Amino acid sequence: MFLTTQPGGGEDILSEALEGGELTLTSVGRNYESLTQFMQNNETQARQLLEAARDTLENARAKLNSAKRTRDQYVLGMLDNYQRLAQASDVMAQGVDNLLVISENLTDAIFYYSYQDYGNASEKASYCLQVLEPLLSDFETSEMALNGSNILYIPSGQRDQLTLRVNQYKSENEIYYQYVWLLRSLLNGTDYLQKNALLEEYLRQLQSAIANQDFQTAQTLLQRISDLLQSLRDPRYQSAADIASQLNPGLLSGKASDTAQQLKNRLRNLGEIDAFEKYLQSLEKYLEAQRLLEQGDVEGAEQAINEGLGFLGQGQPQVSDPELQGLYTGLREAYNTLRMRSKGQPPQG
Repeated sequence: MFLTTQPGGGEDILSEALEGGELTLTSVGRNYESLTQFMQNNETQARQLLEAARDTLENARAKLNSAKRTRDQYVLGMLDNYQRLAQASDVMAQGVDNLLVISENLTDAIFYYSYQDYGNASEKASYCLQVLEPLLSDFETSEMALNGSNILYIPSGQRDQLTLRVNQYKSENEIYYQYVWLLRSLLNGTDYLQKNALLEEYLRQLQSAIANQDFQTAQTLLQRISDLLQSLRDPRYQSAADIASQLNPGLLSGKASDTAQQLKNRLRNLGEIDAFEKYLQSLEKYLEAQRLLEQGDVEGAEQAINEGLGFLGQGQPQVSDPELQGLYTGLREAYNTLRMRSKGQPPQG
């Protein structure tokens, strides 16, 4: 690094720029640690770290602003880079602050959701989004600014730190968006979730009817489930499914992560609805095979079994919903048991 010592303290200016940069890097790290503590429900520590990050950033800006009096191009390039990072740190701090503001309402929204009170969950989510969403544009603007940084104007001893802090900024950006997607799913998925709750109730009744060999009731329930799935193809329901598809539960923690995973599973897209309907078609063939076997028509039962397995295809359905994967697995096992009965063999296991 070349720096021409200027009249009026050029070396002091360089020191201020370096110190300001170091403080800026520290502020980003403290903001990210504050976010981590928030996600672990340590809100007191999160607030303390947030306050420390803001104090550090204030000191950093004082150093950076003081160093602006230089005419040295290298130092000016360094200052430009760290001003970009300082702005990003400020956005990070506001992001954590927003999450702390909505913390109680976020907890309430998840609580209401867990008790299938989707109306109140939606109301709480709406309030949270009013707080969170305005900052999204600032996150995007700061990320674009960081992408415009010139690494040539960063001292070699700080480049690895800069890369780490920029990655922490981007990570917070992603996590912040995940909270937004979670809340948007609760807000926009109210009607879908209510229909899904009815779907799950019909499935429980269907399993009971099959266990009791009540084939007439089972057929009625199959039709109701099929009609429900058809209604969920409507664009207004699929809009909610599209929102839920943005969820990445692995970026969240605790109940927020669990809720995100459930929403991702329950707000099914068209591909998952197709897979569910294939399961229903196969289940109809299973009931047909069972009736035929009871009537002594072994050949007809075997044909129905083969057709039913054909609907299920090979392996698990290509969906992320573990419930649907479990239904596929359970039905295959039921077919295997039925096939052994048709051949006069005792069931295994």
